[in-house]
Amino acid sequence: MARAKHFSNRPSSRSKRRLQWNQSSQPQKGEASASATPSRATTGSEQVASPGGTGAAKDAGTPNQKGSRRYRFKSGTVALREIRKLQKSCKLVLPFAPFVRIVKEITSFYSREVSRWTGEALVAMQEATECHMQELFEDAYLCTIHAKRVTLMQKDLQLARRIGGQRMW
Repeated sequence: MARAKHFSNRPSSRSKRRLQWNQSSQPQKGEASASATPSRATTGSEQVASPGGTGAAKDAGTPNQKGSRRYRFKSGTVALREIRKLQKSCKLVLPFAPFVRIVKEITSFYSREVSRWTGEALVAMQEATECHMQELFEDAYLCTIHAKRVTLMQKDLQLARRIGGQRMW
């Protein structure tokens, strides 16, 4: 089967928006003259040529420039780095504000009398939730390894919940 060329949806390497260096004959107040070399006033896709023409002004940090590419790590490297970073830290993983919104939503669904929570109670509940989720993911990953896979799937979580017993929900 012949390969078909797939055109990307990215814009071309040349940006449509360009700086207008010589819009007016006189520079306005606070602007540099048109003959002055710009320091960082170019867009990401334009390059400022150095006087020698060596291309020394090319900035390797911007990914949109022609000729420079962003470094791409091997698959899984960034994930392992994030795992190590989270294992070293002692702070909570779940964001606090969305957790509080979910707790209040569940509380209002089951009871109209309880509408307020202290901050300490919410933090304790968040710690307990994260501890339970960590144990659940550990058990589910053991199920994944038992199935001779590397990818954690939904059926592994379901099996871990079913084997774990004591379902309150």
